Amino acid sequence: MAKVITSKEINLSQLDEELGSQGLSADFNNPDNKVIVTADSSIVTQEELQLAVDSHIALPLPEPTVEDKLASVGLNLNDLKAALGI
Repeated sequence: MAKVITSKEINLSQLDEELGSQGLSADFNNPDNKVIVTADSSIVTQEELQLAVDSHIALPLPEPTVEDKLASVGLNLNDLKAALGI
């Protein structure tokens, strides 16, 4: 298992794709010491992970839509319309 600690802005799903979707997990609780590790079954080496993190330019995550926000609380557009009497 490879492990890198960084303070860089990281888009974890993007970084995983850049490494060939080998399976990454991370602990971003401390923004100055983000811990990124490979899955136990990953063939990514420590050096490859470090190089990928060093060269990574995180793309911004898309803003959630109204539908996404409603779904996150168990609602949908029809529920909202009904509640507003529309």
